[in-house]
Amino acid sequence: MRCQKRFLLLIVCFLFFSSLQSVTATSHESNQSLDRYVDSFLEEHQIPGASIILYRDDKIFFAKERGITGETEHGVTLNTPFTIGSISKSLTALGIMKLVEEGQVQLDGSVKDYLPWFELKDAQAPIQITIEHLLTHTSGISTYDGLRISDGESDDMNAIKRNVIKLLDVELTAAPGEIHQYSNANYAILGAIIEEVTGQSYSSYMEHNIFTPLGMTDTAADRETAYEKGYSSGYQSWFGIPTKSTVSYDNGGAPYGYVTASANDLMEYIKFLTRQDDIGFLSEDGMNQFLSPHFQINENKKYGFGWRFSKVDNIEDGLIWHSGSTPDSHSEIFFSPDLSWGGIILTNRNHILEELALFEFKQEIISFFMGEEPEPIAQQRPVIQIITLGVAILLLVWTISVGLMALRNKKRSRVFWGISSLGYLGLSIAMIPIFTSIVDSPWNAIHAFAPDLAFLVQAMVLMLFMNGVISTIIVVQSLKLTKGRASCMAKELSQKFEG
Repeated sequence: MRCQKRFLLLIVCFLFFSSLQSVTATSHESNQSLDRYVDSFLEEHQIPGASIILYRDDKIFFAKERGITGETEHGVTLNTPFTIGSISKSLTALGIMKLVEEGQVQLDGSVKDYLPWFELKDAQAPIQITIEHLLTHTSGISTYDGLRISDGESDDMNAIKRNVIKLLDVELTAAPGEIHQYSNANYAILGAIIEEVTGQSYSSYMEHNIFTPLGMTDTAADRETAYEKGYSSGYQSWFGIPTKSTVSYDNGGAPYGYVTASANDLMEYIKFLTRQDDIGFLSEDGMNQFLSPHFQINENKKYGFGWRFSKVDNIEDGLIWHSGSTPDSHSEIFFSPDLSWGGIILTNRNHILEELALFEFKQEIISFFMGEEPEPIAQQRPVIQIITLGVAILLLVWTISVGLMALRNKKRSRVFWGISSLGYLGLSIAMIPIFTSIVDSPWNAIHAFAPDLAFLVQAMVLMLFMNGVISTIIVVQSLKLTKGRASCMAKELSQKFEG
C-alpha cells in the first residue's frame, strides 16, 4: 500500500512539473512573439526610442528598452524619462485630490474661490466653473482655446500663471457641466490653483507631495529638473522621417502635458493605483473618486479625473487608460479595472497624423492579454503630406509660368491681371486662417505637431503672394505703358493742332 501511495505521488509530481514546464514554454513563446511584433512595429514606423512595460497578476512579464534619445543620443532604458503628454493630467488631478483630502480645495468650489485674479470674457464664468468641471473637461472652455495656449516653450517658473491669464478673452462654448470638451486649458487652470493654494511652484509641490511619496524618482515637472534627471527631447516627423525636435520643453505646459517620467516610474504609479503599495496617500473614498468615471461622453466612453474609461470587447469591466502627446513624444498607460493587468508605452517621436497608429499599437498589445493574435502591421506612408507637397509643386510651376509671362510681356488684358492680383493676394492672406478653420486647430499647434504640413502651407502662402506681386507689377506696368501712349498721342494731337 505504501509503495502504491509513493507511486501515485510520483505520478502527480510528474504531471504537475510537466504542466508547469508546458505553461512556462507557452509563456516564453508568447513573449517572443510579442517581442517580434513590437520590434516590427517600431522598425516600420521608424521610432527612434521606446520604453515599454507590461504586467500581469502584479508581476512584469514583458519589458522593452530600445533605441536612442534625441539630443544626447544615449541608449533608452526603462529609467529614461520621456515627456508623457496628457498622462500628466492624471498626476495633476491626483495633486488636486490630495488638496481635497487636506481640506484646502473643494470639488464643488468655484475657480474664483481659489484664483481671485482669474478672468474670462464672461465675468460670471469663473464663478460658475467648479474644480470638478475642470477635472472632467466640462468647464465650457473649448479644445481650440486650450491648444491656443499650449506648447509655448517657456522656461520660467511663472509660465503656468501667464498661460491662464491668456484666457482673458476666451468665451465659453457651452455652459459649465453641459458637455465634455477636452481642453488643456482646464488643467493649466488646475496647475495655477495648486500654485495659488500651496504657495509653491507646481513643480515643487508635485515633486514633494506626489512624485517622491509614490517612488517616482525619475519624474519632473519643470525643464531644469527634467534635464537633471536625464530627460532628452525626442523627434518630430517630417514626411515620415524622424528629425530631432525643434520644440523645447514647456514649463507652462507641465500640468497638462509636459511632466517627464520613465517607464519604471509609471510602473510605480500603477502600483499605487492598484493599491499594491498601501502608503496611506489617499483615503479609500478619495481613491475611489480618483479612479471612477464622472461624466458620460457617449455610450462607450466616460471621463473621470484625468482618466478615460472605455468599454472594450472581451473585457467585462472595460479599460482605464489615457494617451499622451507632445510634439516629439507619444505615450500610453492602461490597466483593467479588476487591476490584474496593464501596461505603459513610451515613444520619442510624434506627428499628429501618426498618432492613430500608436493608439492602434496599444490596442494590438491589449489583444495579447486577450489571447488574440494582433493584426498585421500597417505600412506607414505620409500620404497627406505627399498630396500637399504635390499641390505645392503645382503652385510653384504656376508661379514660374506667371513669371515667364511677365518677362515675355505676353498679352493679357489688364482686367485679367488685376483680378489675378487681387485673387492671389487675398488667398495668401486667407490661406492660413482657412486651413486652421478646416482642421479646427490654432496655427501654433499645427506648427508643433505637423511641422512638414505647416512648412508646405507657408510655402504655398509665399508662392500665392509672389503671384499676386507679379500680377500687380504687370498691371502697374500696363498702366504706365497706357499712360505713356496716351501722353504721346496727346503730344501728337497738340502738334497737329498747332501746325
